[in-house]
Amino acid sequence: MSVFRRFSNIVQQKSNAALDRMEDPSQAIDLSYQQLLEQQQKLRTALVEATTGQKRLQNQAQEMDSRIAKLNAAAQQAVNAGKEDLATQALTQAEVMTQQRQALDPQIQSITSQVEKLQLAIQKYQAKVQAFASQRESLKASYEAAKATSTAGDTLAGIGEHTSDAAMMMQRAQDKIARTQAHADAVDSLLESGTLDTPLLTGGTSTLEDQISATVVDSSVQAKLAAMKQQSAALPAPAAPAPALSAQGIVVRIHGDDQYRLEASLRPDLDTFDHRLVAAVETDDEAAYHTALREVIAFVKAKGVVLGGADVIKSDIILPSDDMPMDEVTGILNRQPAAGTPV
Repeated sequence: MSVFRRFSNIVQQKSNAALDRMEDPSQAIDLSYQQLLEQQQKLRTALVEATTGQKRLQNQAQEMDSRIAKLNAAAQQAVNAGKEDLATQALTQAEVMTQQRQALDPQIQSITSQVEKLQLAIQKYQAKVQAFASQRESLKASYEAAKATSTAGDTLAGIGEHTSDAAMMMQRAQDKIARTQAHADAVDSLLESGTLDTPLLTGGTSTLEDQISATVVDSSVQAKLAAMKQQSAALPAPAAPAPALSAQGIVVRIHGDDQYRLEASLRPDLDTFDHRLVAAVETDDEAAYHTALREVIAFVKAKGVVLGGADVIKSDIILPSDDMPMDEVTGILNRQPAAGTPV
């Protein structure tokens, strides 16, 4: 199990769930019907174009038949007039045109077959469109009724979103009232027993005691101040600004904070932190979990470069925020199935 990979998968799964909630079946039905109408219009356009080509070939064939008949008639007239050369020319042209006319027949038959197929396809498609149109309103009405029934059922069962939120708010309010009441009862009990009485209000101290206390306090303050100065002098000088990272680095998002890009060579260090987090979660060691989480967040901020809101890209690793309790992270991980291989 990898905390990094599972946390990243959870964020992606929640994004997909949000897209699913946005999808409206009523709008999907209307869109499907619109697409059917558009496809029907394309079929009609194709039928018109095919029929136009068919008519052009048929008109061309009729015109060639007429010209062939005229040439044959002209050849007969030339023979009757004793002009064989003219008759030969007319017959030659008529023969050439006859061959061209015969070549048109297969084309006319092919395009006629295509037109018939398109007409049949349009008839079948129109039947489907009409059937879908008759069912469209009933499907939308059924969906709205089912949606209303489901919402009402969730509300009555107390599992609706608003009902659940109201119940959770009421529970938190009751818990806070109970804690406040318990705190007040505890303070009252301690006051009655005298445990919380302030010594300075029960009789005061002498002037000599005040001077001795002031001297002791001043000595303690001076000692602590000297220790702080020594500690400050021992601190290393501020590190130089980190160089710009390459675009092939590791992108890490800290939940509720920002995105950082780290060098790919730091992957072993991140894996080490990941193993520590996994061990803390498996042993239910909250102290070790928070220590490891604070250290990995500090590591990412120290070694990485902030990308900022203007350069939001897909994160390779997503870390919980440093104030997120371990039981909340454990609950999130237990509710989601593990996916992918460890980081």
